[in-house]
Amino acid sequence: MNSQKAAGTLLDISHIDMVFDTPKGPFTALKGVDLKISKGEFVSLIGHSGCGKSTVLNIVAGLYQATTGGVVLNGKEVREPGPERAVVFQNHSLLPWLTAYQNVELAVKQVFGRSKSKSETKEWIEHNLELVHMEHAMHKRPDEISGGMKQRVGIARALSMQPEILLMDEPFGALDALTRAHMQ
Repeated sequence: MNSQKAAGTLLDISHIDMVFDTPKGPFTALKGVDLKISKGEFVSLIGHSGCGKSTVLNIVAGLYQATTGGVVLNGKEVREPGPERAVVFQNHSLLPWLTAYQNVELAVKQVFGRSKSKSETKEWIEHNLELVHMEHAMHKRPDEISGGMKQRVGIARALSMQPEILLMDEPFGALDALTRAHMQ
């Protein structure tokens, strides 16, 4: 492990296999996936629909356990979800009864707890909503804003957690070309 950290590896995906049980028998979704990612790297997984890109992200996120192999992030094995890995899915996953501000606030409070004062928390939430150009709609609930706007709130929520790694599964699909370019 120490030699990997010395070499600059932040995320080490080693020999991942993922087999799902189906009514027709076992289905192998992933076989022998190996990937090392260094701090500061941007990596895109590209492939046709159903080839396992989302499955890899779900394993790294800790939402799935690989059938064989494993994931190590910053020297620690990934076995469950954690705030050091923020995920932005293709669907926004916002809580519909909370405003945009409150959806981001929920993540900030979960990660930072009492380490930020009320004013620091408010400033940090507003800053992250401003980053994605959503400050004008911070007090609107998800049913009051467009799909692209919901997606931007989801991105603000993920960024507000200051994760070690940001996992994104087609997060810009609902965005127009200009907004997509800004978000990237």
